[in-house]
Amino acid sequence: MKKHTKHILAAAGISLLLFGTAHAENTVPATKPMEQAVQEHSQTVLPYLYESKAYGYRIMCPKAPVGVIPASVLYEGRKGEVLIFENEEYNIKYAWVVLVDVFSADALPDLNSIDREQAETLLKGIMGSNGYEGIMLVNLTERNKAIFAMTAKEIEIDEDGDGVVDAAAHADTQMAVLFFRGANGERYGLELIDNPELRAASVSAFVEGARTLAGAQK
Repeated sequence: MKKHTKHILAAAGISLLLFGTAHAENTVPATKPMEQAVQEHSQTVLPYLYESKAYGYRIMCPKAPVGVIPASVLYEGRKGEVLIFENEEYNIKYAWVVLVDVFSADALPDLNSIDREQAETLLKGIMGSNGYEGIMLVNLTERNKAIFAMTAKEIEIDEDGDGVVDAAAHADTQMAVLFFRGANGERYGLELIDNPELRAASVSAFVEGARTLAGAQK
């Protein structure tokens, strides 16, 4: 996992349990920008409650969305919504994508009960099949764990399948993503859109929001 990713996560105050590179790490050297972001994290306030009429979930947000569009507009066939907080005309600058039923019931084991070896195998498999810069298991709450990943800004490409990197593709933006189960077994995926660069404060608010996500009361 690149230092940039670890710094963003540490600055956002996220408790790291296991990196996708299969080793545990509890501390990350602090820098002034990181210390500032940690301070911002401690002051994170999510004042707006968004309730989805389409899917029945509730989530605390940093502010009221200026617009809400179906997730299928961005991702064909996906169920959920895009909560847009900032935009410039048709360009989304800051948003949360809330996806429901994002993975099949048997695609992920119980993240709260798997052991270290099982977690390492799971994360390596996900890392190997997606364009992530880093992936890890995190404590979303005291009782619920989640998979946290960040998409890569540079993706290595093996053009002829010989195991040797032949080229690199560069992405204009980077996203943070979370996958976890809700209290009633809901299968959630959350994505943070924060352009042009991911900010530690935005990642912090994103994780705090995920902690408040709840399905329809039964």
